[in-house]
Amino acid sequence: MDTRTMRRGVAIALLASGVAAASPAATPETGCPGSWIDSGEATFYDAFGQPNACGLPLTSGEYVVAVAAAAFDGSAVCGRCLRITGPLGSVVARITDYCVGSSCRDLDLSPNAFAAIGNPLDGILSVGWESVSCDVEGPIAFHFDAASNPYYAKIQVRNHRYGIAGLAIAEAGQPFVELDRSSDNAFEFVSGVTPIAAPLSLRVSDLHGAVVDSDDIAFTPGVLLDGAGQFPSCPEPGSALGGAASIGVLTLLETAR
Repeated sequence: MDTRTMRRGVAIALLASGVAAASPAATPETGCPGSWIDSGEATFYDAFGQPNACGLPLTSGEYVVAVAAAAFDGSAVCGRCLRITGPLGSVVARITDYCVGSSCRDLDLSPNAFAAIGNPLDGILSVGWESVSCDVEGPIAFHFDAASNPYYAKIQVRNHRYGIAGLAIAEAGQPFVELDRSSDNAFEFVSGVTPIAAPLSLRVSDLHGAVVDSDDIAFTPGVLLDGAGQFPSCPEPGSALGGAASIGVLTLLETAR
């Protein structure tokens, strides 16, 4: 058994032990193409006292988490949600940052998230985690950065149920163009010698292959605009990991490998 399989087995065992405390709205992504299950060590940091690498606004009291720099993937994990399980239970936290330095382990939690799953006096916890759907309401949203101008658009996707795989843009009467992702969780478009022609169409895809097209989007820097819909829930094969029984079965399968 390789190290990756062992870590996954440990993660599932930890998740099974804490499933009773997990939010029922956070559906596991197990079986979805982009699911993430792992285990490791967690610390905590002042997540609300500094800007975050994902450039996302934070709500006081929400659970957030920073991943190790090696897992940040150029900001591709920004906005995903993880169910993190420790000795005292589970929380669902949104990825908003990455951590570096000698004190950084696998996950760095906001203090409230750490305290919900373990004793802060311990400083470091053994944890398991799995990617889950974020408990969002309403459609996905687009934020045009204030640095955007008539020839340059910097667009951030927000309020998404699953991680973002890509964003394409179509100016009025033009075909879609795939955009490059920036390291601070945005997508950039340069129009060239002519101003950006609005209204725009935006095509956003999630890590599981779902696509949402939004038309007639105004090009308004500094404003948050609603998209046309939300990503559908990822289909779960057979017995989804929605309860302790199914997680227990998967734990036995992993252990037997």
